[in-house]
Amino acid sequence: MVEPWYEPTTQASLCFEAADLPTKSVVVYSDRAEVKRVVKASLAKGTNEIVIQNVSAVIERQSVRVDGRGALIQEVQYQEMPIDTEHEDEKIRALEREKLSVESERFAVEDEMSSLRKRIEVLDGVAGQIAAGPPSTSSSPSGSLPNMSRRHTVIGSTALQAPNQATPSLGFLTNDDALNNLAKFLSYYGETVSEMKTTLRIRQREWDKYSEKIEALERQIDQLRCGYEYDSVRRYSSIYFERILQVKISLFILHRKKM
Repeated sequence: MVEPWYEPTTQASLCFEAADLPTKSVVVYSDRAEVKRVVKASLAKGTNEIVIQNVSAVIERQSVRVDGRGALIQEVQYQEMPIDTEHEDEKIRALEREKLSVESERFAVEDEMSSLRKRIEVLDGVAGQIAAGPPSTSSSPSGSLPNMSRRHTVIGSTALQAPNQATPSLGFLTNDDALNNLAKFLSYYGETVSEMKTTLRIRQREWDKYSEKIEALERQIDQLRCGYEYDSVRRYSSIYFERILQVKISLFILHRKKM
């Protein structure tokens, strides 16, 4: 059941959306199709009204037939009502405002994701520099004389020693303070980058949800605009009947659609 968009004519009235009613059968012909839908409801004994809202635009007005179990059908009416354009425009404006709000939330998430990526990039760069080690200082100044080997005698033997011979620089590992600082950085790097990547994944999921919501709102806005441009009339069928049995009534609504 749905809220009616018109004033019911009797106190005992129920409203249903046509698209929500279950279909019992469909018979297709060359120029038309016959559709039978089912309405089940529990109402008070006496005169009642059931309203089927938003009936299809291609229905044949005179083709509506209703058969019931537990009720005596009195009258079936088919009516059309112009759409309230001001009300429809307000619905579109409300959806557009909601869309702008969701877009603002998505922009905030995008900014946070960008900041997290930059911070991770900086920390990765520092870690890469430490892993590469200090820069080499073995290069000789421009214009200096070629390296000359010197001869030394050690216990009667002669050996050649090249001056300025480069040896691996591990000075940063020979200082206790430097080692402690390195250990602290590696611990900070591991914990911080892990936390930031976890947060980044969470923000990515939030961004995806905001994007899906924005797409859904855009579809609703487009449907309302296109629906109003295509058809500015609402259609509904009113079924008046007398309940004669203390059972749950079933109404079978048969109508034809033009092909």
